[in-house]
Amino acid sequence: MNNEQFTRGWKHEIYIGIKDKDSYEEILTIDDFKRILSEICIKEKICFTLLSQYGGYTHNKGYTTETSLRIVIIGSTDEEIIRLGERLKKEINTDTILISRSEVDYSFM
Repeated sequence: MNNEQFTRGWKHEIYIGIKDKDSYEEILTIDDFKRILSEICIKEKICFTLLSQYGGYTHNKGYTTETSLRIVIIGSTDEEIIRLGERLKKEINTDTILISRSEVDYSFM
């Protein structure tokens, strides 16, 4: 495969925990989150991959662990990703999300 078969673009990753910011409990299930994410991405035509993981972090009440989800998106704009992140943050009632961006070469085969 040569470089002509690749497109240069952005890969965004959104890291989001599913603990509610008010109760610090996992009110939503991963399936609930999948449904919310799918509805938004289908409407906005955002291609995504969702990965489930476990993470820990420090917040204003101390240290906690929770189910953490990573959404990988290639080919969307920064504006689309920020809108998606803000909407997800509101929908699941979480304090913070993390968005990372890296330049990649990609090819759909």
